[in-house]
Amino acid sequence: MKNFRFKYSITVWILLAVVLALLVSGLVWNIFNLTQYINAGTFKIVVYSLIIALTGFLTLFVISVMAYGVYRIKDGYLYTCFGFIVSKEKISSVVEITHFKKSDKLVVYFADEKYTVIVISPAQYESFILEMRKVNPKIMYDSRIDGEDTPN
Repeated sequence: MKNFRFKYSITVWILLAVVLALLVSGLVWNIFNLTQYINAGTFKIVVYSLIIALTGFLTLFVISVMAYGVYRIKDGYLYTCFGFIVSKEKISSVVEITHFKKSDKLVVYFADEKYTVIVISPAQYESFILEMRKVNPKIMYDSRIDGEDTPN
């Protein structure tokens, strides 16, 4: 099993931090409201409790995305772990991996004409490709300059 961590851009980190701050402040505010209006009736207790549960869940999700964004190569599958949301694709269905040099993006193409952009550090590209090819040696690798196949 080999893990490759997501490499989020600065903008994504800032947005995640802002969302986390808003969620935590909303969670604290609604806990405060629940304690203040505990005697205001069942309806308010239920509403504040549901809002607390929702903001608590979303807070945990954002923290998990920040801490646990990885690609995992294990048992013939490529797992994409985005927090506690996990998807998997068979590595045997990968036909090509292309590194677009101008944009410095790594793209994995599948047999069913789907593709995914791999968001890891460029320093890990070679290791990622080698791990994928250990599982499926038929994977073709290509390195291109963006736009080189378009006419002038």
